[in-house]
Amino acid sequence: MPKNKPTTGPMRTQPIERASIMPTPVLPMMPTAGKARTPTEPKQRLSRADEVRVAKAKITRRNSLRKQRDALKG
Repeated sequence: MPKNKPTTGPMRTQPIERASIMPTPVLPMMPTAGKARTPTEPKQRLSRADEVRVAKAKITRRNSLRKQRDALKG
């Protein structure tokens, strides 16, 4: 009988400690009984100028990414 650790996986090369069926470690839950939760305030709406700036940034980013993809294609 071999003295090696038991293995699993293809060709029996993967040790059991690294097997995909091994559960991931989970941190314990933090106690929240003594803390009072503060209500979150709703986000204020952006001004029209800020909304326009955000929209232009999205369009510019999208066009830039399109140009990069086209350049990579050749």
